Amino acid sequence: MSRCERLVDWKMSFSGAHFRVLVALLVFSIPFGLYAPAQTKEKGPARNAGSPGAAGNQSARQILESHRCLACHGTQGQGLAQMGSPRIGPPSLGFPDFAKFVRHPTGAMPPFSPEYLSDSDLNRIYRYLKSIPPPSHPEHVPAGNAKNGALIYSRFGCYECHGREGQGALQTSAQRLGPPTQPFSAFAKYVHHPSGSMPPYTIKVVSDSQLADIYAFLKSIPMPPLADSIPLLKE
Repeated sequence: MSRCERLVDWKMSFSGAHFRVLVALLVFSIPFGLYAPAQTKEKGPARNAGSPGAAGNQSARQILESHRCLACHGTQGQGLAQMGSPRIGPPSLGFPDFAKFVRHPTGAMPPFSPEYLSDSDLNRIYRYLKSIPPPSHPEHVPAGNAKNGALIYSRFGCYECHGREGQGALQTSAQRLGPPTQPFSAFAKYVHHPSGSMPPYTIKVVSDSQLADIYAFLKSIPMPPLADSIPLLKE
């Protein structure tokens, strides 16, 4: 018998009764989990919802300690005025901007490449920092005058190191200021008593009222767009 003849013979023998039995088996197997569609694995940079749990927190803290992040940003990510480091717990940035700054920071912070700090570890750190509650009593921020703050910022030559938009500069190792991630009290304290190569601007040189205006100006500066959101860079 040829191959074609055997195939025809098999099809003819597969009667309607056989077909009904096969359908019944498939129908009854679905409720019992014997048949289930394939699950697709979700992809994304970070799952921000939910707490990482005690084990995840411990793992993230060990990563932070091993990379000396807590030495600059504080044991609870609260920021340290004497170091000029901003609060990072909880982070004020979304994960893409947070990761971008960690990879390519400005100021005195060193860059953390994927070879030195993996994407998965960075994800763990971010989720842990998001689990830190914000300050129970947010400090009062003076209203300030953003327009006047822009004039003072220019008059004191802040732009020479930090840029016209407070974007920071690699050439001067000046950190990004706009928009500020530090609370006003830490910002003012650092301006009056800075570390590194920045000269001190004592209260006799710039008052807290003037600093409130500068702070308001810097707060009015939006975050820069992500590189992959700029059409020209995709060409």
